[in-house]
Amino acid sequence: MVLVVLSASGAFVFQAYAKNDGGETSPETVANAQIPTSPAGLSAPAPSVSALPPSPSASVSASASASASASASPSASASSKPTEKATTTSSAGGCALPRYPTPACTGVPAGWKPKKTVNGDLTVTKAGTVISDHLVTGSIMIKADNVTISKTRVYGAVDNFHGNKVYGHTTIKDTEVVNPPGQEYSTNDQYAFGVADYTCLRCKVINRMEGWRVGASDYSGAGNVVIQDSFAQLAVPPGMCASDDPHGDGIQAYGGPSVTIKHNTIDQRKDDCPTAPIFIPDQGNAGATVQDNLLAGGAYALRLTGGNFPAVTGNKVVQGSYGFGPAELSCGLIGAFSGNATVTYDWASGKVTGQVKAINEC
Repeated sequence: MVLVVLSASGAFVFQAYAKNDGGETSPETVANAQIPTSPAGLSAPAPSVSALPPSPSASVSASASASASASASPSASASSKPTEKATTTSSAGGCALPRYPTPACTGVPAGWKPKKTVNGDLTVTKAGTVISDHLVTGSIMIKADNVTISKTRVYGAVDNFHGNKVYGHTTIKDTEVVNPPGQEYSTNDQYAFGVADYTCLRCKVINRMEGWRVGASDYSGAGNVVIQDSFAQLAVPPGMCASDDPHGDGIQAYGGPSVTIKHNTIDQRKDDCPTAPIFIPDQGNAGATVQDNLLAGGAYALRLTGGNFPAVTGNKVVQGSYGFGPAELSCGLIGAFSGNATVTYDWASGKVTGQVKAINEC
């Protein structure tokens, strides 16, 4: 784990850029475990965000309260050598615009049961491996190219950056990173999905501190990233903000390749010391296309200050869910900018119920 300093808005945030590149992992074991059809903590998130950043050396510091109602809106375009073409609208029933992704139309399907259970980490070393309908109680460590993961539940992380090499293209679809049954919160501050040359379609993250990481562009194998039609509910365990101030993000780029972030719902209202649902700072990032996302929570919900942003369009931020404002933007880096607004949102239906105010910073 390498400690790096991220700067934003003239201040600093200390973030750990972690890699799972330890030794060999335990072998696969198959068990007929009884797994619930929905992970713990999927009830509607509490609509409060108190005490938004200060951070260890915060990118934004102040406390604020907010009653929120919002999430994200996914969609994405393909990165290098994708094994499944990303589309401009959700292919999951009920998730396409004008609706936004919810837990019900992301991750494993309703009624899902694993065909195989792996106790501990699953290390993939054969190119072209397809993993489907697995329950993995540890992490999936991808150490081979052209791996596909589908309809799989993971309690650790999905990571394709090991030994200073990115293994891609990795395709992840209808897959979720959640906590074990009976565990509402996690103290694991590792990202759920990362790091480069991957596509994540209809992915789901529940009650983790970090969602997606985009990075490692200086390392062998790095390629562009697509995050689309996906849902994240981020959370920090009670009391951790005061003791550790973890500064979580929905999508964080650090030294990252270009990323397409389309039609996702990212809800950070259960994190009392957040950075942002989308955070792409001036830290060696190539930038992003950011379109049709629904965002809630964060110090600022949308923070785009590093790289080039060809299009930032159609993004909706739930009114009152953020600490300081809906967006922090470096407008000189942004091409097309339109259709971004604060809104009211119905979490049950996944639909925006009204526009409050256009975001006209750029």
